[in-house]
Amino acid sequence: MRKPLRILILILIALRLLVLASCGKDYDWHQKLTVEVETPEGLKTASSVMSARLSDTHGPFVPAEANGVSFQLNGEAVALEVSRGRYLFVLLKSVPALNWLVYPKMESVKAGALLENGDDGGAGRVALKPDQYPLLGTFYDINNPASVKRVDPTNLEATFGPGYRLNGITLVLTKEPVARGKVEKLLGWWTRYADQAGRMISLRYPNKSPRGYDTLSPLDFWSLGNIPK
Repeated sequence: MRKPLRILILILIALRLLVLASCGKDYDWHQKLTVEVETPEGLKTASSVMSARLSDTHGPFVPAEANGVSFQLNGEAVALEVSRGRYLFVLLKSVPALNWLVYPKMESVKAGALLENGDDGGAGRVALKPDQYPLLGTFYDINNPASVKRVDPTNLEATFGPGYRLNGITLVLTKEPVARGKVEKLLGWWTRYADQAGRMISLRYPNKSPRGYDTLSPLDFWSLGNIPK
């Protein structure tokens, strides 16, 4: 091989390695969300294992506006049957990242690297504070999309009746596989509702916002794309 050609190949390899090194890094771990509810029939619990990914896009060749750290969560919402045919869903929307809970004073990228290696700093199961609770929802009729309702975590009785109380919501680092299938099976009717572009329709639920409602999409209940093997 001619010397100039060898030099060109080495330069191309070096440039490729430099570009790869400048594209940031992803840190992946699994976190298990568990909800406990006191019911007239006793304490009931349900869990869902989710795949968390912390992406660091800092790099010398990354545009300034693209530099930063982002968090993505994939998996299924927690679905707890609190009474026959009535489910409490702890939605993916606003589930906190475990790195912020177990390493609150550490740079998020460093914390993500520790969690990816299975190190939670000895935190174990973390009890969420009320202001850290994800969005809770239910359907008065699990087969009727129009019956969707937001659930107040401080007042489950208003939705489910006397004797129902949220006992707590916890997060823990785990090596268990990501949950699949339960929520999609419960809400299989959602796949039959689509707009003209073929996208699944979002559901409205009333709230106290100026427009009087907010929306829930299928991605608030299950998001199973981009899960690392």
